[in-house]
Amino acid sequence: MIPRSMSHVAFCVTDFDRSLHFYRDLLGFQVAQEGTEGEITEQQKGIYERLDRKFRFVTLRYGQSNTTPFGMNEDAPIVVLIAPLNGAPTGKSIKVDQIGISHVGFWVKGLDSVYEDLKGKGVKFIAPPHVLGKTKAGTIRSAFVEDPDGILIQIDEMVPAEK
Repeated sequence: MIPRSMSHVAFCVTDFDRSLHFYRDLLGFQVAQEGTEGEITEQQKGIYERLDRKFRFVTLRYGQSNTTPFGMNEDAPIVVLIAPLNGAPTGKSIKVDQIGISHVGFWVKGLDSVYEDLKGKGVKFIAPPHVLGKTKAGTIRSAFVEDPDGILIQIDEMVPAEK
């Protein structure tokens, strides 16, 4: 297998509308598809904890719209939000030093402006903008926020080295 890019990341959330507001209205994702899922197929049984749940979902994307299914393509970051309709999800979000997917990162331009804007809208920052790494090629600056369920979101900015 030779991956070309990441297809999407999906988050199971406790409050669909609250999470949709966070990702769409605060982080700027656009709704590409929204709906409900009913019957779990035989092929899908291994990916669910409980087989009796129905779900509400939304596919969110960045970038120019296109004619691909749900606007998905190799250059468009995609987030899928999933919320059970009959019973709350189990478990809780994790931190970076725990097993599992601890966070997802997104590139931005103007990290300091993004920080001030989101902070002014009440977004909870776990780590303000800081230098994550520096090489001869440039610097990566990062900040971390928590989504409404405590899932860590990393916001990164690439600052090329001065020539």
